[in-house]
Amino acid sequence: MMSKWLYRESVWFTGACLIYSILAFWAVWTENYLLMLLPLGAAAAIFFLKDVRIPFVLLCGSIPFSFNLMGMTNIGMDFPDEALMLWTTAMFPFFLLLNPFKLSLQKWITHPLLWLQLLAFLWMCVSVLYSENVVLSSKYLLKRIWYLVPFLIWPIFLFQDRKLMIRCYQGMFLTLLLVTCIVLIRFSAVGFRFEEVHDPLQPFFINHVMYGSMLSCFIPLAAGAIFLSRKFSIQWMIAIIGLFVFVLAVYLSYSRAAWMGVIFAMGTWLFIRLKWMHQAMLVFFALVLSAVLWLSQNNTYLNYKPKFEKTIMHESLEDHIMATIQGTDISSAERYYRWIAAIRMSQDRPITGVGPNNFYDYYKSYTITSFRTWVSRNFERSTTHNYFLFMLVEQGYPAMIIYAAMIWSIFFFGQRLYHRLSDKGKRS
Repeated sequence: MMSKWLYRESVWFTGACLIYSILAFWAVWTENYLLMLLPLGAAAAIFFLKDVRIPFVLLCGSIPFSFNLMGMTNIGMDFPDEALMLWTTAMFPFFLLLNPFKLSLQKWITHPLLWLQLLAFLWMCVSVLYSENVVLSSKYLLKRIWYLVPFLIWPIFLFQDRKLMIRCYQGMFLTLLLVTCIVLIRFSAVGFRFEEVHDPLQPFFINHVMYGSMLSCFIPLAAGAIFLSRKFSIQWMIAIIGLFVFVLAVYLSYSRAAWMGVIFAMGTWLFIRLKWMHQAMLVFFALVLSAVLWLSQNNTYLNYKPKFEKTIMHESLEDHIMATIQGTDISSAERYYRWIAAIRMSQDRPITGVGPNNFYDYYKSYTITSFRTWVSRNFERSTTHNYFLFMLVEQGYPAMIIYAAMIWSIFFFGQRLYHRLSDKGKRS
């Protein structure tokens, strides 16, 4: 029996070596050395197919240190996380075919949150059909699929296993902690100066806002890990150290959005404990709507146009904060410039918008010159800096309303579930 097994394995090994030798020869002959990586990719594919949990955990762990390939190749995607997202998306149909009777989906497919997400996706399909540039919008729609499957559909199945959920958290925690320490060490070499914040982040983060945002989103998870770990255990001490590093890094990211995110998370925890969160979100929506209506009445917003010569990029944190308070900060002024353009665009296409992924190509003709700033040329092709307006201008009022309903529902059902559960571990 053993001799038959050895013979079979030797045949496979010989065949694999022969195929690799042929590919290596062809790669050298054509000077296309990437062909030599194909056998490694095939081996990884076979390994991943045996257990889908492996690539999913790797995906979670790869997010903090992934980088964009655009600078090295002509491929505008992040690596390795987006490659793993594509892989897990491609595996999902096979998973359904192999497990048709093992899936208990009734409590999931009837949940309002899943229906809202499905409705948002269907409306995106409609907006693509009426898009100003169908090709660009179709690419955006396709990309949305390999975001939804790994981060929405797969967790429904995989996170029923509590141990796997912990492994995913641990993978992301350790890699994010490592990347954050590298950034802090590199940043310390330039004295943590506000004007030097960009270079230490490369190549992991595009800018300090993305860096600070990821850290601020992870802080509540690190705080939760402290409460879930046994006091004075190794896990407990690592969680405390990680939380301290993340809070310090958020401060040193010099991102106002990240600072506000941490404050918002603390307020969310308090409001959920008091069962006020869903009312607080409704009040917030009402205040924002009232402000928009007031500013739009008789063109009141024109009274708040920035002074072009005073909207500058400040080179110290103190000046940056003071400029924010006084309304002379360039990034804040640039936001007004794009928000106004987005609202004016929505008046022409209120139902379906200009189409997903089309804001940049069409917004400049809707801008108001008096709100222009030094960075309005927008070489980095960034969008509205406001996701509600982003949905409005690219997919119309239905998409924005669905998105607002989804945000409110997340807090509503999360708060209700929190108070229904008695187990501290499940609450966290």
